[in-house]
Parts: sequence; structure tokens; C-alpha cells
Amino acid sequence: MAHDDYTSKFGSRADFGTDNSGPNDSITDEALCTLEADPGKDQFALHRRPRVVIGHPRLGRGGSESVVMWLIEALKHDFDVTVMTTGGWNLSALNAYYGTQVGEDEVKVRIAPVPFPMHRFNASALRGACYQRFASRIAREYDVRVSAYNTTDWGQPGIHFLADFSWNHEIRDHLDPPSPGLIYRDSLMRRAYLAIAAAYERPSRRDVLRGDVIIANSRWSATLLKQDCGVECAAVIYPPVWSDFPNVPWDSKELAFAMIGRIAPEKQIEKAIAILEIVRRRGHAMRLHLCGHIGNDLYGRRIARLCELRKYWITTEGQVGGSKKAHILAHCRFGIQTRCAEPFGISVAEMVKAGAIVFAPNNGGQTEILDSPDLLFGGIDEAADKICAVLDNAEKQCALRNHLAQRAKMFSAERFMETSVAVIASSFAHKTHIGRNNADHHALA
Repeated sequence: MAHDDYTSKFGSRADFGTDNSGPNDSITDEALCTLEADPGKDQFALHRRPRVVIGHPRLGRGGSESVVMWLIEALKHDFDVTVMTTGGWNLSALNAYYGTQVGEDEVKVRIAPVPFPMHRFNASALRGACYQRFASRIAREYDVRVSAYNTTDWGQPGIHFLADFSWNHEIRDHLDPPSPGLIYRDSLMRRAYLAIAAAYERPSRRDVLRGDVIIANSRWSATLLKQDCGVECAAVIYPPVWSDFPNVPWDSKELAFAMIGRIAPEKQIEKAIAILEIVRRRGHAMRLHLCGHIGNDLYGRRIARLCELRKYWITTEGQVGGSKKAHILAHCRFGIQTRCAEPFGISVAEMVKAGAIVFAPNNGGQTEILDSPDLLFGGIDEAADKICAVLDNAEKQCALRNHLAQRAKMFSAERFMETSVAVIASSFAHKTHIGRNNADHHALA
């Protein structure tokens, strides 16, 4: 994009010089005049594209990773884009999983150094500390700093996409059941471990939640953040949901449910199995395609046993992505999700976009996706009742399919890119405008 085209789309180059002190980190109006008056000055600094860093602690295959990939797509033509993480970067695999088309020459990657022992163990707190420490070290090299997974203490102004409440132990413990096993239990050793990790981060003492731009992934998340933390979100932007699903006629779809996502305690997979078992006892020969990696941890082994005992109607698909995921979701008439208080529920949105009628708990961000009392439930018995009511009524199925087809339009990757770029541009232009007004005030005083 030419310099004039860029300015008309995003504002002046100076709008992105927020708080940098390195050479050429901020091109002020005074500097622009100097460069124009003296062609011998650094003309590259005048015309270079703004540099943006997108941070994510570790790239797996979840909803926040889709934010990373589609932010790159949104920004790659107008920014020099860098992704910062501690690991998991595999561009071809990420492109295939999320439907993006990011080229090797369109993004740089910086891996935060992590001590060797942590390569083999989870140690998420220490890994996060390494990530935070590296973020503050490199922050001044960039014009725009974006965190794609919750907040990052850059030590500089930034934009933060809220994914969940894992960063706030009070909200987290209220929303999610405690993790099984000894390692996560409160103990003197664990408190010492967390204290070491917190100290290693070298926090900047900036109030990130109140000083930076916070973007919620649902109105539900924004409301919870306001109620519990007193923080106003700058915007609500639904995560991008790639929708390259085959168009399968309803009569050609399997009489089955899909369930997709991490196999973890907070997802309450056992509840979905219990619900569908009741539905089957009531005469509906439903099958379940369970999509997600079943680990060898305590919870994974429990779910594996439940599925093995019901292998005549439960198919464990493992972790799926790309064309395989699209095929499974598009060929299931129904979908189910059983985690309560899901901040958004990207798996629900994916199943809706694949053409399924989806049922989910009646709280959390998924209520904004489905927006129908016929599809939202409280407990196991209510869920079975509502599912059977839909299965027994072909006219209700048709009405719900039409309703969900309209809802699906709200969660496109294109809409995510457009709104994200607008927030990035306007928020930094606003901060710069305030800074200039303050400078003018001091000059007049």
C-alpha cells in the first residue's frame, strides 16, 4: 500500500507513535517537516510501514490462536507484522487449521527464551513469566503492541483481546471447577512457585486493565469484567470463525451430534454424554462425534473410559482441523457444548456455521451466539427435554436452522478483521490526539 493510501485508511503515521524512544520509533510532525526539508535525512523512516507485534504465550489450537492468525491477515498488507510467543509456531499447520493464507514472508516470529527444563513440562506460570519478561524487553521496538490472549504487560501502551478469565483467580475459581490432582492444589510449595514466577516477570507496575485498550470477546465477558473488576471494555469483537464448510443438505446429514474442543474438566464432557444417554433412552438413536485430543491425564482417562463403554454410539475423532473438521461438522445435524460460563464459545459458533442445530448452557457468551431459549439449558434433564422437543418437531427444526443461519453471519473472519483494524487505528489516533492537546496546552502556558 502506498504511503498516501495508508494514511487515508489508518490516519497519519504519527498516530501510531505512542510511547517509543528508540531511533525512528515515532515520526512526529516536526520530524516529517525536517525530512521533507532535507532529502538527505533518513527517508526510509518516513515511508516505512508501522511495526506491530502480536503476542500469545503459547500457540496451540484454540480460539485465541484464531485471533492471532486472522489479525495477521488483517494487518499484513499495511504493517510489518511480528508474532511473539514461547512456542507452537508452525505456519503451515496454523494456516490449515484456521483457514488463513499467511505467507512466510508476511510475518516474522520471535520466540521468547524459555529454560530447557520447561520444554518438557507444562510449568505454565514460569513459561508465562518468560513470555512477559521478553515482551517488556522488546516492546519499544514496535509501534503497535497487541496481546491476542488476555493481557500482556508490555510496559508500554497496548491493545488486549480478552479470551477468558484464567488471569483472575477469583473469577476463574468461581467459573470453573478446580483442576484434579495434587499439582494445582493450594500449598506452600505452589505459592512459592507462583511467587518466583511473578518476580521473574519484572512487572512494570502499569495498570494494564485501566490504562490500555481492552477488547472483550462477548458482551457477557465485558459485563463480568465491569462487575468484578470495574473495567470498561473499549469494544466487543467476536472472535473470527472460519466457515469453509461444505453445503450438505439436511436430509443427507447424519442423525448425530458433534462436540468439539479441548478435553478438559471445565468443558464437562461427561455431562454431554449423560444428556445424550437420556435422549437415546427416550427413543432417539443419536450418535456422538467427540472431536478433541484425549490426554493421558486423570480427566482424559476418565473420558476415555466413558467413551469406550459406549463405543457403539460414541466415535472419538481425536484433534481435528482443516477439511476433516469441516467434513465432520457439516455432516452432523446437531451440536452440543456443556461448559457453563464460556466466555465466547468458538466451538458453538463453528458448529452453527457448519449448519448444525446446537444446544448449550444458558449462561456465558454462547447465549449470544444461539440467542434462542429452545437451545439453551440449565441442567442435564432440561437439556434432554429441550433436545427431544426439537427432535420430535420437524417444523421447529426448520425454524431454528433459519434462525441460526442469520446468527452465523455475525461471526465471520471478515467482520473480525474489519472491526479489529478499526479499533487499532482509532484507539491509537485518539491517544495521540490527547497527547498533542496536552502538548499544545503546555506550550501556551
